[in-house]
Amino acid sequence: MTNRDIEASLDRCGLEEGAEKEAAILQQIRRVRSKFGRRHQPDIEDYLEVIYALDRVKGYTTSSDVALHLNVKLPAVTKMLKRLHELGYIKYERYRGFVLTASGRELASEVLRRHGVLVDFLRVLGVTEEVAEAEAEYLEHGLSSDTLKRLIGVIELFRRKPELLQELSKSH
Repeated sequence: MTNRDIEASLDRCGLEEGAEKEAAILQQIRRVRSKFGRRHQPDIEDYLEVIYALDRVKGYTTSSDVALHLNVKLPAVTKMLKRLHELGYIKYERYRGFVLTASGRELASEVLRRHGVLVDFLRVLGVTEEVAEAEAEYLEHGLSSDTLKRLIGVIELFRRKPELLQELSKSH
């Protein structure tokens, strides 16, 4: 499944795009990390997701903002920024700032797509918005593109045939 296919499926699923979506995701990331504590050390995808969303919302990204949203200390952010630079995901100059490279933007937008599909799937199943956002944050990093494609298919099936969802609800 290509990025274009995923985008088309997301449009059919009714997921909004733009700075409002990224702002909501930033709030949710911060809420999940402060409510449940750090479930693990944030990985590369967490950092890229926050950097991407901050850039879309504010037009720039600071280390302090990244630390705040991921609930980590500034030295951990600095260490990860160096790693992201070495991996080619950001252009980073000490004391001058950083920006995502094309590959960094691509990976970050893919994480956001996975997040959106998971939230939509959980909402279709009747999970509350808050719980769906929190659980999507935990699930999104291990989701393959094949699983994403299948989830989009299930979402579309439930939307076309709501009686299936009602049957599923009865069995629960």
